[in-house]
Amino acid sequence: MSLSTPAKEAIKTGLAMVIVFAIAFPLGWENPMWAGFAVMVLSLPTIGMSLNKTVRRIVGTLLAVCFGLLYLGLFPQDRWWLLTCYSLHLGVCAYMLTGKKNPYVWHVLGFVTLTILTHTSGTSEGAFEAAMARLEENGMGILAYSLIAMFLWPRSSMGQLEDVSSKLFATQGRLYRIYRELMAGQGNAEESQPLRMQEAALLPKVGPTLEAAEADSHEVFALRQQWRHFHDLSKNLGEALERWRQSLPEIQPLDLTALLPNLENFYSELDLRFEEIARLLAGETPARSPSPLTLAIDKVKIQALPNFQRAAVVVTKTELERLEVLTRSLLDCVLDIRGCGRPASISLREETPHGGLAIDPDRLMAAIRMMALVWIAFLIWVYVDNLPGGIIFVYMTVILGQAALMAGISAWKMLMPFALGSLCWGVVYVFVMPHLSGFVELGLLIFSWTFAIFYLWPEPRQGLARLGALIPFLAFTNFQNQQTYSFADYANSTAMIMLVISLIIATEYLFQSPRPEKVFLRLLGRFFRHSEFLMSHLASDWGKKQSLAGLWKTAYYHNGLLELPEKLAKWEKQIDYRTFPNNTPEQVQTLVTSLQTLAYRLKALVDAREYPQAELLLRLVHDDLRAWCIRHENLFHRWSENPTDIPEGDHQEHLARRLASMEERIKETAVLSAQGDLNEEDYKNFYRLLGSFRGLSESLVGHARLAEQFDFAHWRGARF
Repeated sequence: MSLSTPAKEAIKTGLAMVIVFAIAFPLGWENPMWAGFAVMVLSLPTIGMSLNKTVRRIVGTLLAVCFGLLYLGLFPQDRWWLLTCYSLHLGVCAYMLTGKKNPYVWHVLGFVTLTILTHTSGTSEGAFEAAMARLEENGMGILAYSLIAMFLWPRSSMGQLEDVSSKLFATQGRLYRIYRELMAGQGNAEESQPLRMQEAALLPKVGPTLEAAEADSHEVFALRQQWRHFHDLSKNLGEALERWRQSLPEIQPLDLTALLPNLENFYSELDLRFEEIARLLAGETPARSPSPLTLAIDKVKIQALPNFQRAAVVVTKTELERLEVLTRSLLDCVLDIRGCGRPASISLREETPHGGLAIDPDRLMAAIRMMALVWIAFLIWVYVDNLPGGIIFVYMTVILGQAALMAGISAWKMLMPFALGSLCWGVVYVFVMPHLSGFVELGLLIFSWTFAIFYLWPEPRQGLARLGALIPFLAFTNFQNQQTYSFADYANSTAMIMLVISLIIATEYLFQSPRPEKVFLRLLGRFFRHSEFLMSHLASDWGKKQSLAGLWKTAYYHNGLLELPEKLAKWEKQIDYRTFPNNTPEQVQTLVTSLQTLAYRLKALVDAREYPQAELLLRLVHDDLRAWCIRHENLFHRWSENPTDIPEGDHQEHLARRLASMEERIKETAVLSAQGDLNEEDYKNFYRLLGSFRGLSESLVGHARLAEQFDFAHWRGARF
């Protein structure tokens, strides 16, 4: 009988857990549970994921040992300065672990440093011994699980990498075909929305899967540069498709087949490339190699167009040629991966720079909350007599507080898993463990408990349930050679865990409500405030060179605006819609998608501002552009206070009047253009600017229609 994948993974984890205790007991280790914790966190779906997390755990532990010994050396007798120094250290770790770059390293660095500080036995020798013991125990857990994962039912990440890459490219191929139909005036724009959401969900998976595959697959490691290039090209292709989609409304009324004579042949070549890449990713043999393709333009017919429409065609031609270069590079890259072609060509670089360094207010608040949490826990330990757990109370507060931050959840969600886990293990601890007489029986119990937990909750998203069952199992029991049992110790440990989680919840409410619907509304308001600032900045400083402070503020609001839709999507999934039946999950998902579109439109507008603009064109339409910015600024301000506030009058009609006015003014430049005072590049850059305004206004009209359907008043009310 063939075992299921969850059963195999549960057996591997159970065996590793038994092995580390079987080694720790004869060696007389003081805290073998740390080796068990290492096994617990390294049990992941593939070898590559486990090995990558292993490296991060080792790096975090080594750094924590160094920092812990450093802080003890600086403040050996002054606990208040030591706590101040550590709280700042923890704040930095909390800020970094809520980011995207190596969060697990910062998580380990945060709590392992506290391990060194709290297990000193009052001497420098004790601190060094605690540091070395922690390294030793972590190393044993890592080694045991890694060897078992590599030799017993090994699971490579290569298949998962090829699967997610194939799905991502297939989704992008379907988006390309939908946009092609839309540009010809056919198809339905609504069909692209679920595909865009699917693409947004798949793109973040490629990077971590590739890292895991590099660690556990020799084939992927040998071709890691090609796979990384494929990942970069996939992101660029997604951006190019989105920019093409945003330009469709401006180009649809024109007869493109007449203006671009070989457009159909160009499409046919792109179709063949998408099909060929999909076949190669599916493991089939190649049928053709890519060849460069140029999109021709009918100079006679395009000269007959008004300047504004002529620029629209030029920009569309640029976007299509960008798609051509990217698909050619992707085909080269996949052929290179399959060993059937030359090295991949280089992809296009971004034409405008991204925003610079900016502080994330949510991550900063998380850091402040963790610093306050460790101070409160420490003061409780110092001033409350007979506190359950003693110094371990402070230690568990840091671990679980960081875990909640890294998972992006409220500590409320920890309460039930830990309560049930403590209760279930308490039954085993009281009624089963006192009857065990040797390691064979204890090993069977350890294996059975670990197997049951990982078999019942095998998915990564079920990690909180596993954590709630395994921490009481390892921490409350404290397995030793001379095992003793005390119901009072068990009861104190359970009380400690419940008090720790309650303290974390209370600390969350000290700053802001952690309820998902409240967080969603705060982020939504911040999105519109950031948008309001950017529009205000454009209205007041158009055509002026920004100061250093202005550049920093623009980068801060710009980066925040681009990240907020992703944060909104994360919190939207945690809302209990049974409590708020007036708003459905589908409605909120559609709203988040519209905000993502608004963010892209604003990014395009900010980027267009950086292109060199002809002074004459700007002077002609300066008043219209400024009035447009102020109108949008006022609209964003109203939405920041009430996201369902519908603007008075017909915003779309106002947009049409402004466009007509500007196009009329642009006609006045025809003579100057003929004289050579304005060239094609001037009109192209100016069209991008006006197209960005048009796209933003149309997105705002669509968002206003969505906002009419929402009832956020219920979300703002108190809930018990």
